[in-house]
Amino acid sequence: MNARSQWWLGLALASGLTVGVLALQSVPAQAAPVGPTTVLVGVTTQSYPSFFRISANGKTVQAGVIALGMSCRSGATFATPDEFAHVRIGPNGNLHAGYSVPPTAISGGGTYTGTDSMSAKLNRKRTQVTGVWELQLSYTFADGTTDQCDSGPVRFVDTR
Repeated sequence: MNARSQWWLGLALASGLTVGVLALQSVPAQAAPVGPTTVLVGVTTQSYPSFFRISANGKTVQAGVIALGMSCRSGATFATPDEFAHVRIGPNGNLHAGYSVPPTAISGGGTYTGTDSMSAKLNRKRTQVTGVWELQLSYTFADGTTDQCDSGPVRFVDTR
């Protein structure tokens, strides 16, 4: 994928995530900054968007959404959205989430599986979250070939 294609893909993902933030808040765009929840937004070290919606009581991440650039051993690259929801925020602001992706069918036959993890810290004022997110996927195709794809550790800083 060339730089121009990546720029357009990033713009499309950012637009989609912005619409998602507004839809999650269920308020008109002009009222988005005001409300019982806090939304933090940012750009990752891969230059893709990310956002976190913090509950009104500040104890839960209602939704953490990110776009990740994936690189595969085969040389293929692609971007994919990823999400964690209902993640407890510890008393010191730490939050962790992990998930094992079960074998999932893909079109044309074959499956993929993997691991998904996120570790972050929310500041005391609940105005900034910093952390690392990583997605690893293993593909097995109908013809028996395999491929391993990984985002690598993707750093993010999201602010209000």
